[in-house]
Amino acid sequence: MRLNHRGQTLVFFVLLLPVLLLVLGFLIDIGNLHIQKRKVDHAITNALEYGIEHRDDLTLETDIRKLLILNLKTVDQLNIIITEDYITISITKKIEPIFPFLYSKEDTNITIQKRISENRKIIKE
Repeated sequence: MRLNHRGQTLVFFVLLLPVLLLVLGFLIDIGNLHIQKRKVDHAITNALEYGIEHRDDLTLETDIRKLLILNLKTVDQLNIIITEDYITISITKKIEPIFPFLYSKEDTNITIQKRISENRKIIKE
């Protein structure tokens, strides 16, 4: 006796499709989060290099703040510490996920802190 197996592949595909879409959405969100983190990282590095080059300006902190806001558009928290030895910038930025049901709110916050020393010109995280 021969059974008719027609349609099994279609049923399997229909059952597997939501799982595949969730995985694809998760991968897209992870990629977006990674890209946004790199943007924040590059913006801080550029601001620190600008700070070292313009160390003697009276409006250095304001200029760095404007530079970061121009590059990042929105920033939730921005801390700039300028001393004689170093400049430290700490940024927290919330990223809007494409699929918000995949993440908690804490997972979409990017916090990066970097420091640059004038005598060494080395950027540290």
